[in-house]
Amino acid sequence: MIFNTWVYGAFLAVTFCLYWLAPTRWRPWVLTAFGAYFYWYYYPPHLVLIVIMTLAVYAVAWVVQPGSNRRRGLWFCLGLVGCLGLLAYYKYQGFFFESLAAIFPAAQQMHGDFADLRAPLAISFFTFEYVHYLIEVYRGTFKPAKLRDFSLFIMFFPTLICGPIKRFQSFKTQEYAQFRLDPLNVHAGLERILFGMAKKTLIADPIAPYATAVFANPEAYTWAQLWLGVYAYAMQIYFDFSAYSDIAIGRARLFGYAVPENFTDPYLQTNIARFWRSWHMSLTSWITDYLYIPLGGNRRGEVRAYWNRFVAMTLCGLWHGAGYHFAVWGMYHGIGLNIYRAFQLGREHLGRPRNDPPHWSLRVISTIFTFHFVCIGWVLFVCDISVATPIILRLLLLD
Repeated sequence: MIFNTWVYGAFLAVTFCLYWLAPTRWRPWVLTAFGAYFYWYYYPPHLVLIVIMTLAVYAVAWVVQPGSNRRRGLWFCLGLVGCLGLLAYYKYQGFFFESLAAIFPAAQQMHGDFADLRAPLAISFFTFEYVHYLIEVYRGTFKPAKLRDFSLFIMFFPTLICGPIKRFQSFKTQEYAQFRLDPLNVHAGLERILFGMAKKTLIADPIAPYATAVFANPEAYTWAQLWLGVYAYAMQIYFDFSAYSDIAIGRARLFGYAVPENFTDPYLQTNIARFWRSWHMSLTSWITDYLYIPLGGNRRGEVRAYWNRFVAMTLCGLWHGAGYHFAVWGMYHGIGLNIYRAFQLGREHLGRPRNDPPHWSLRVISTIFTFHFVCIGWVLFVCDISVATPIILRLLLLD
C-alpha cells in the first residue's frame, strides 16, 4: 500500500471518515484497527508477531514499574532482551552469519539459510518505541498505560513504517485533545501531505536514477560527474526521507495528532553536531537519551565521552541496516563528532566562547565543509566498503 497510490488514498479517506464519525471513546480503537489492517496488508503473518510483541511489552510494563515487585529489574532486562533480540533475529541474523562465515567457512551454509529471511515491516521503528516505553515505565516517568492507549501508540499507522519515532508521554496527552474535527488541522495536514508528495515525486524520484547509475559503475564517470552523483544522492535521500516524514506528520494532523518534526534544514548547518540535531531528529534524540547517556554521556570525563559518542554513532549506523558499510558510516560520523568536540574544547582553551558566532564568511565556509563531510559519508552509507573506498579516494583526488 504505497502512499502515492489510489489504494492508499482510499484507505486514508475511509479511515478519516470513520474516525471522526465514531463516538469519541471508540476513536482510539478505530485507529488501532486500521493500523492493524495497514500492517496486515503488507504481510499478514507479521501482524500476528507485532500483536504478540505488543501484548508482551504491555504485560511486562506492569511488572517493571517502581514498587511492583522485587524482581522488576530482572523482568525489565528480559523485556529489553526480548525486544532487541527480535530485532537482531530478523534484521541482523544474516549479517551475523556472514561475519561468522568470514572466519569459519563452515558457517557459509547457515548464512545462506537465513539470507532470504523476511524482516517485519518497520521492525526498527516499533522496536525503538517498545524500548522507550519500557525504559520510561521502569524509571517511573509514567505509569503503565491501558491496553487501548498502548496499542494505539504502537499501531498508529501514520508513523508506523517511517517515523518519526514517537514518545508515549507526549502522544498519550493528545488522545482526546480534539473532540471535534478542526478544518484548520485538516488544511494543515493535507498541505503537509501534498508538500511531502511533491518532494518525493518531483525531486527525489527523478534524480535517483542518476545517483544509482553513478554508484553502480563509478569507473565510467569523470571526477566532476562522480561528485554530481554524490550530490544527487545527498538530495535524493534528504528529499525522499523528509518527504516520508512530512507525509507522516500530515497524516497524523488529519486525526488531530502532532508528532515530532524530523528535519530542519540539515544541509545548511555549520557543523556536524548541528547537522545531527537537524537530521532525523527523533532518532538522534532517541540515541542520545537511551544509548549515549546510559553509556555515561559526558559525565565521566572527556575521554570516556569520546568513546561513548563513537559507540553510539556506530550502533546508529547499524540501526540503518545490517552491513559493514553502515557500521563504518556510523563510525565516520562518530569520529567527526569527536573531532568537532575537540575543536570546541580548543576554542574554549584559547578563551573563545563555544557559541561565539564567527564571521559570516566563516559560517559559509563551515557550512560548505559540513555539507561535503556529510556527502562523503553518504558514499559509505550507500555502497559496500570495497566500492566506497575507491570512490572516496577519487573524490578527494587521492587516486
